[in-house]
Amino acid sequence: MKIHLFFFILLLWVTILPARKKYPQYGSLDLRRECKKGNGRCKNECHENEIRIAYCMRPATHCCLQK
Repeated sequence: MKIHLFFFILLLWVTILPARKKYPQYGSLDLRRECKKGNGRCKNECHENEIRIAYCMRPATHCCLQK
């Protein structure tokens, strides 16, 4: 059983860590800040005169932009 754990950790070390070094921007993207930068607001539900473009922090909140 210990050998399985060793190989799992080795596999994780070989695959995940190089990807974090190569693409650091994907792990640190703040969607709420990006929504506000684009003149949007994070809401639970967008009105008729707003367009939903993405999720903010969790899938229940949307980034709403004015039409």
